[in-house]
Amino acid sequence: MRFTKTLKLLTFALGIAFLGVNCSSSNDSGESAMISGRVDSGSQSKVVSNEATVVSAGYINSSGQIKTIEGTETELNSSGRYNLAFDAEAYQNIVVVAKSGSQTWTGYVEGSVENGSEYTIKPIDVESSAETMVYSELIADGNAEMVHKSEVEAVITANNASQVHSSTTTSAKIATALYNSARVRAEYFESKFESEADAKMSMAASAMIDAQAELEARLDAASDASEKEGAYTAFFNAMSSVYLDADLEAKESAQLIEMWGRVFANSTATVSSNVKEEMNTQVSLFTAIVVDKAVRAELTAANAEQSTMDWAIQAGSDLKASINASAGVRSEIEAAFETYHDDIKSAMENDSNFTSTVIVSVDTDINSSTGAKSSFESSIAATISADLVLNIYNSFYTSVESTVESNNEISAAEVETVTDLMILINTSA
Repeated sequence: MRFTKTLKLLTFALGIAFLGVNCSSSNDSGESAMISGRVDSGSQSKVVSNEATVVSAGYINSSGQIKTIEGTETELNSSGRYNLAFDAEAYQNIVVVAKSGSQTWTGYVEGSVENGSEYTIKPIDVESSAETMVYSELIADGNAEMVHKSEVEAVITANNASQVHSSTTTSAKIATALYNSARVRAEYFESKFESEADAKMSMAASAMIDAQAELEARLDAASDASEKEGAYTAFFNAMSSVYLDADLEAKESAQLIEMWGRVFANSTATVSSNVKEEMNTQVSLFTAIVVDKAVRAELTAANAEQSTMDWAIQAGSDLKASINASAGVRSEIEAAFETYHDDIKSAMENDSNFTSTVIVSVDTDINSSTGAKSSFESSIAATISADLVLNIYNSFYTSVESTVESNNEISAAEVETVTDLMILINTSA
């Protein structure tokens, strides 16, 4: 399809334009590229001896195999850091390979690596190795140009990395799921922006690359768990705004990320429970952040009372806390979104800017056995086709809008805001 070909060409161009992750300067000779970073000596990586650890530059070939570049071997310094200088002109899909005895860990650089430039990547450990495995699968399938490193980052964590790293089947399923979600994004941009889709996707891609570069720099510099947690918090906040940078409204950004997450979850239904539950947490947290932002933006635009705004802020905070405490159990995550739905609905009922009876009536209709929500849930379950997913969501939006407009008590001034809020709190709940 045209949107797939367009996105691949666009992402390839962006990779060249942004020169990988955290490109900071040009070196003096211009005859080599420089990659620096560290190998994590924590319990997950099991790298315990700097002297026994050899680090090399490498690349991933078109079959997804990692090959080292001869003559690039170096040892870690006393701080566990490395500096790799090599001629990058003949290579693409650059990785860093750390070996200690029989163990090997890897990390990869996003985009093109060019001579004369320096790059910093996140610490090499099991987590970075699992991410590299997923990236290798994407390359082998010819889909790497459609999926950003920030998206791989979002679903692989220290909690599921070991299992992903130990299973090529799992890493392949995750790669396919990310590709399916990327196709939904491309379809959405084509539908929304038509002839401007390429330019808008370019803006979003730039924001994703920046978010990932900032994360990798902060992780490289992090000296304790608190700093690492702060880096990931900042990363998710930055990722929640990438589509705003592409001129989507907050509500549209939330809708797109909800679609992205739904397709990813549907595509990983057969992944082992521990891996899947961790990814459920990550994707749901991402969705919660953008939905919370969008709901508050809609309430602000409607001149909601301060008590309503305070209520919404607390509801969003509670939602994210509940997701973090859910251990990825789907029923608990769904319950958290249901509670959020109830909290926002109650806030609207008690705000003089909204007609209380309208809010109750409309939401009841949407959630009835024959309402928009029931049809949506039955249709979207297990669906991964990009065009079908978009059709299902659009049908749901139209149905909600019709439900709102057909209410005899609603004022003309309320229609758009109530429609938008009802879509936001009912789609993910």
